[in-house]
Amino acid sequence: MKKYSINNITVRLVLVLVISLCTINCSDDFLEEPTNTNGLSSEVVFSNRTIVESYVSGILRNFRAIHENLDTAGLHSIYFARTIKGNDLIQSPSWYRFDYTHENRDPNFRRTIFTWDYLYENVNYANVLIEEVTNSDLDENTKKEFIAVGKTLRAFHYFQLALEFAPNYKNNVNVARLPIYTTPATGESEGNPPSTLKEVYDLILSDLKEAIVDLPESRLGKSYINNAVANGILARVLLVTMDDWTLASSSARVAYGGDAASAVPSSNYGIGFLDMTDPEWIWGMYQDEVETHGFFNAPHGMTDHTLGFYKATYVNANFVDQFSDTDSRKLFADIYGVTTPYREYVTSKFSFVFEADVSLMRKSEMVLIDAEAQYHLGNESAAHTLLFALQSDRDPNAIMSSNTGQALLDEILLERRKELYGELGVEWFDAKRYRLPIDRDPNHRVEVDVPVDSELFYLNIPQKEIDANPNINESINN
Repeated sequence: MKKYSINNITVRLVLVLVISLCTINCSDDFLEEPTNTNGLSSEVVFSNRTIVESYVSGILRNFRAIHENLDTAGLHSIYFARTIKGNDLIQSPSWYRFDYTHENRDPNFRRTIFTWDYLYENVNYANVLIEEVTNSDLDENTKKEFIAVGKTLRAFHYFQLALEFAPNYKNNVNVARLPIYTTPATGESEGNPPSTLKEVYDLILSDLKEAIVDLPESRLGKSYINNAVANGILARVLLVTMDDWTLASSSARVAYGGDAASAVPSSNYGIGFLDMTDPEWIWGMYQDEVETHGFFNAPHGMTDHTLGFYKATYVNANFVDQFSDTDSRKLFADIYGVTTPYREYVTSKFSFVFEADVSLMRKSEMVLIDAEAQYHLGNESAAHTLLFALQSDRDPNAIMSSNTGQALLDEILLERRKELYGELGVEWFDAKRYRLPIDRDPNHRVEVDVPVDSELFYLNIPQKEIDANPNINESINN
C-alpha cells in the first residue's frame, strides 16, 4: 500500500472509508470512519467517486481532530487561540491561558508544534488528493472537481500557516519562513527550504483562482467545499494582500449571494450558534451526539457558563458597551455578581452541547468584506448600504452610517468584531493586517499590550522542524 509522510507525520492514504454500496445524500453528516486500519491502495481509493468523497470527508473530519489537549484540538482551537489574544474577550486561568498571555509561541511549546504539524498534515492530505486524482482513471469532470477541492484545501491551510508563522504580508513579502510542498511527501522526502511570503501567497491565490473555475455550487452538505466556500476564502486572503479590492468584493458577493439584505438574517442568535442549517451559514463543521468533538469544542465549551464544563471565557465590559440595548447580539449578562472586573460579563452567544455545529464561514462576514472593499474602492455610499443591511437586521433602531474616511473604516472593523467575536479571531486578524496594536485595558486578568508589527503576532518555527529539515537554518527564529 502506498503511504505518505511529511517529516514525522505519517499519513495513510485512506482517512475514512465507507462501504461503496452505502447511499450518500445531501445531508451534513460526515461519512463514517473505517474499522479496517490496513488501508486501501491508491488505485482503489481514487478509482471511484464515492470513495474519493470519503477521502475528502476524512480531511474535513480532521478539522475537528481530537489531540492530546483541549487547546490543541483541530482548526477551531487555532481560531480560538487567536480570539483570546485580543482585548474583547478575557480568558480565566484555564485552557488557552498561555495563548491569552501571548506566552505560547516558543519553538518547543505545544501551540507552536501542534499548529505547524496540524496544518502541514492537512496540506499533505490535499496534495495526495490532487496528485492521485490527476493520475486516476476518473472522468475528466470528476477529476477537475476533486482537484479543485484539493487546491482549495491546500490554499486554506497555507493561508493559516502564513497567518500563524509569518509577519503581516504588508510588512515584508520577502521574509522566508514557510516551506512550500505541492506534491505528497514520502518516507524519503527531504524538507524544502522556506519560500518567501510572496511565493506562499502567490500559491494560495493561484490555487483558489484555479479552483473556483471548476468547483460546482452543489455539494454533499455544508461541511464540504463548493464554489461559494472557495470564493469566501479568496475574499479573506485578499483582505490580507489588499491589492485587489474589486476581486475581494466580487468574491464576497458570490459567497453571500449578492443580495446583502436577504443574506444576513440569522436564526442562530439566541439559540447558541449551533445549527448549520441556518441559511446564513456558508460553511461549518457538522456535529451530532455521535459525530462530536465533545468537550474539546471551542468556542462553545469555553464561553458557555450555563451548560459548559470549563466556563473559562469572559467578555470585556468595554466591548459590551459597544452594543446598543436593542441589538440582538447583545447576549451578555453579569451572572456572578462579583467585583472582579474581568469576570463581570459572560456571553450566551454559544451554547455548549455535544451536537453543536461550528461555524467556519457566514454570509454576514462576506457582506462586511464587501463593505470594506467598497470603502477602499472609494464607494463610501455603497459601503454605508452594505453595512446598514447587517446593522438594521441585528438592531431595529440602527441608523445608517454617515461616517467617511477613517471613521467609516473603523466602524466596519468594529462591526466585524461585534458580529464575529468568538468565531475566527477577527480582532487579532484585523489588527495584524492593518498594522494596529492590541492595547488591553485594565479590565483584563492579564494586561498584555501587543505593539504594531510585534513578534507576538506570529509563532516561532518549531524546533522539531528545524532539527528535521536540513534546509531550515537554526537562525530562522532570530
